[in-house]
Amino acid sequence: MAKQYTALQPVGRFSKGDIVGGLSDVQIQDLLQRGVIKVIEDVPEIPAKTKQVAPAKTEKEVKTDVE
Repeated sequence: MAKQYTALQPVGRFSKGDIVGGLSDVQIQDLLQRGVIKVIEDVPEIPAKTKQVAPAKTEKEVKTDVE
């Protein structure tokens, strides 16, 4: 799983407390060294959503001329 980072102070388009993403590895390393962002520990594992598929409809033959 990829690491997640939070902003400790405003940086670029991120405000303090925002989850920081969309940056290159070089940018992340620079911000970590400068103390602007930190790694979020204990990120909960989010299970992948599974698509629920309804069973296929079966057509019934209906007899209407029954005596």
